Amino acid sequence: MRTRCRRFAAIAAIAMLVAASPLLAESPPPDLVEMERQVSLELAHIRDVGPTDPVQRKQLFDASQLEQKSEAAIKSGDYKSAQDNLFQAREILRHLRAHLPSPD
Repeated sequence: MRTRCRRFAAIAAIAMLVAASPLLAESPPPDLVEMERQVSLELAHIRDVGPTDPVQRKQLFDASQLEQKSEAAIKSGDYKSAQDNLFQAREILRHLRAHLPSPD
């Protein structure tokens, strides 16, 4: 009877460790989180300005898609892919910002 209790306790402990393993996963690097925040803010700003040129709107859409892919990659723990997507989105946004009309 005691052997069964010990075996059950051991199995329960292993099951709890396996269930808690996603909670023990490392968090994303702080610089990646900051880059994601900056890209998101810049994307929102350019979206507010609202480019009307179809080419610029397509570029804005592409940058938005890359930002969403990076968020999904961060959630899955693929930080390298997230960083690559954020770099691409940031370059598109810089290009857009340079070609938007300046506020008067």
